[in-house]
Formats: sequence, structure tokens, C-alpha cells
Amino acid sequence: MIRRPTGWALAGAAAIGLAACGKPAPDAAVEQPTEAAPAATPTAPSRQIGTVSALSGTTSPLSGAVSDFVVERTAMQTRVQLAADTLFAFDEATLTPEAQANLQRAADLVRQGGPGEISVVGHSDAKGEEAYNLDLSTRRAEAVVAWLKSQPGMAGRAFVAAGRGEAEPIAPNARPDGTDDPDGRARNRRVVVNIPR
Repeated sequence: MIRRPTGWALAGAAAIGLAACGKPAPDAAVEQPTEAAPAATPTAPSRQIGTVSALSGTTSPLSGAVSDFVVERTAMQTRVQLAADTLFAFDEATLTPEAQANLQRAADLVRQGGPGEISVVGHSDAKGEEAYNLDLSTRRAEAVVAWLKSQPGMAGRAFVAAGRGEAEPIAPNARPDGTDDPDGRARNRRVVVNIPR
């Protein structure tokens, strides 16, 4: 009686058969297996190319970056950074109609946040007088707070508005040669909403 190979032996035999991929010569003798090869014992996969390594990746604290809307999550808070140029006209503290989309996204994050005070901080670039920039950044933060408070689901939430003016830039206001850097100044004009987690 002929035993048929099973398990790993069958897979090996199939691989050998596929490798041959041809008809035997008419006068060639075909060997018949007389005994099954012992089944191989599966072993744990080795660490080879294409396998999952033990290394795990970490993600940046920046979890979301959409044009003029950046979200950073830490253990204590969610920080939403809104470009002031998408919220206000030049040198103004009144919200524009175009501000609605980004403000609505910020409001959604406030609703999902934990209990506690939400701080809204305005920032300006360094063009103009320092006292004026501080006042403008404060008025802009207050405008964002007023809008957030007027939204559904904000009852009972505590907000505080503050302005920092040009004191906390995130980009240079001028290039190394001293000329104006409009892109850097645009990044510095922002409103940051800090939401407890």
C-alpha cells in the first residue's frame, strides 16, 4: 500500500512537482513514493525581511495638519492653532464669514474635550507697535471666545481670552539679512484654543 504525503511533506512535494513543469520523456521511469516523509514540525517564524519587527513606531504630537488648522494633542490638552489670516481681515478683530469652517472644527473639538477651562490665546506678528499688537491679539482672542460661546453645546463651559501680541513667535518675522519675512509673520498671526482632555 502506498502512503500519501501529508502536511509539510505534501507542500514540499507540490513545490517539487511545480518546479519540474514538464512532461517526462516517454521512456523515463516514474518513481512512486513508497513511504511518506516525516512531517516537519512548524517552528516560530524567524526575523527576516518582510516579517513584523519588534520595533514600534511613535507618532508625532501633531495629529492633524490641514491648511491653516493644526491640532496638537498632549496628555493634558488638545491645542488647536488657527491662522488669524483665515479668521480676520488685515488689522481687524471682527470674524469674517470665511472663518466659519475652521471655527466650527474647533468647536467640535471643544465639545469633545474634557471638563475645565478653555483658554483662547491671540498672537500677532512683530510689525507695528508692541502695545497695539498686544491689544489686537487680545481682541481677536475675545472674538473667538464670543463665537465659541454662542455655539450649541457650549453651555456651562468656561472660557478665558488672552493676548500675547508679538511676545511668542513661532517663526522669524524677518529674514537673516533683516528684510521682512511675510511668510514667517503670517505664521505668527494665530489664535490658539487650548482644550482640556
